Amino acid sequence: MAERIDPWALGASLGIVCVIFVVFLGVAASFGWGEELVPLVSSIYIGFDKTALGILIGAVWAFVDGVIAGALIAALYNFFRKLSS
Repeated sequence: MAERIDPWALGASLGIVCVIFVVFLGVAASFGWGEELVPLVSSIYIGFDKTALGILIGAVWAFVDGVIAGALIAALYNFFRKLSS
């Protein structure tokens, strides 16, 4: 039988993955790659831009968003796992 998933562990892991994406996008956009995605991401993560401060602000938003999403996914998984047993 599958084990429970720790919501904090999955949340932190997903938060770090989201931070990596946002930082990569910001740095790439500062070199002219993927600039079309910056307005889209900044509409979700307020303050995100291809500047150093914008990347930092976006990274904080992305981490918080990832932690919440990961914790919710783990909690739902654990809930439905319990129902099925």
